[in-house]
Amino acid sequence: MNKKALVPAIVAIVAVALAGCSPKPFVLKTVMGTVEPYFHGAGIDGTQLDKVGKNVYTFRWNWYRNLVIDTPEGLVIIDPMNPQMAASLKKELDRTLPGKKVHTLIYSHYHLDHSRGGAALAPTNIIAHEKSPGYWKNINHDGVLEPTRYISGDAVLNIGGVEIRALYLGMSHTDTLYAFHLPAERLVFTADLGLVKTMAPDGVPDRYAPGYLAAMDRIIAIDFDTFVPSHFGYGVKRDLVEWRNMMEDGRRLAREAINTAGSLGVNDDQMGKYFDAVYYPMREKYGQWHGFNEMFILNIVRDLVGEGLGY
Repeated sequence: MNKKALVPAIVAIVAVALAGCSPKPFVLKTVMGTVEPYFHGAGIDGTQLDKVGKNVYTFRWNWYRNLVIDTPEGLVIIDPMNPQMAASLKKELDRTLPGKKVHTLIYSHYHLDHSRGGAALAPTNIIAHEKSPGYWKNINHDGVLEPTRYISGDAVLNIGGVEIRALYLGMSHTDTLYAFHLPAERLVFTADLGLVKTMAPDGVPDRYAPGYLAAMDRIIAIDFDTFVPSHFGYGVKRDLVEWRNMMEDGRRLAREAINTAGSLGVNDDQMGKYFDAVYYPMREKYGQWHGFNEMFILNIVRDLVGEGLGY
């Protein structure tokens, strides 16, 4: 990665974020040309249904991934994501688990990229956090099926004798976010909270850093083996631990850089100093992870702005 090429882009993006104005064309060209490979490539494009437990499957549609639980009452699906993914999943389920109906669809949080497209699955029941309608009413949420049940706080869902623990994660990635623990399968599913040896996309939009780290700490304290995140590949508990440490490292280095070089916009050549303080230590530890080069700029900007504003 060329520092001389990146520093102007960092400067421009931070200025845009702080000023709330539209980015210059050269910034868009630089950023989009850099980040596009993150979302595509071998092992990412396409679809695949994998069995990850005795009665649990995960379906990948390009870089998105959800969870399917086979119970005696029918299927439980966490996050339809979007109409295209839901339609692809329905075809795969008809082929792999013929005759199985979707008993329950669960929204992990209100975000539209996780909650649209449920109609293709024809669920009997739909569960979401009670705060979700407050967000949906202010935006175009066409394609989001209306929940039949709302929950708040932690909830234990028993569907067909299968225990699904919905863990409320507070103000972390929205204040409607749940992770899901299946004790019998020793498995945890998280949405937008952890990846497997992959840098965070866009610094994780809608992230409250203190709550986000606390949410990961809570999940890590659970006794489980299989870790299934909502994007890219799946793995084991250690992958979540390493990802949590990566996110904390980036935030800590950004904080230390600001403490050394001063607050954003106060001194000369701050961006170059920020870059040196964050990039080289992060590259040494995480440079081989998927998306390091593509997402480094957006992650450092998110951490610097977050430190500067207090979130």
